[in-house]
Amino acid sequence: NAVQAHEVLTLHPNYFRLRKPLERRLYELARKHCGHQSIWSIGLELLQEKAGSKGSLREFRRMVREIAEGDALPDYRLVLDDDDKVVFYTRDMKRLNASMAAKQQSKP
Repeated sequence: NAVQAHEVLTLHPNYFRLRKPLERRLYELARKHCGHQSIWSIGLELLQEKAGSKGSLREFRRMVREIAEGDALPDYRLVLDDDDKVVFYTRDMKRLNASMAAKQQSKP
């Protein structure tokens, strides 16, 4: 059904080079949620739930920080801030700049 409805997402070839299961899962989530937008933000607890991680929030935070510092996700960059907010950005600078410009214009 997904194929017929054109709802299948493509994967970057480097996805298959990701070694850590959490890296793969974060890429999959970013790909799904950033598909039509250039930025996606989510709270760390909700991301842990979506990723299916059963460990402690502290351990999940450490692993996400490690992945963010490694900066190995294809197509996306992620940032974990001090308030446990995770933001995924597209690496497509043209798309990111256009999105940021549109956001600035919509502000009063």
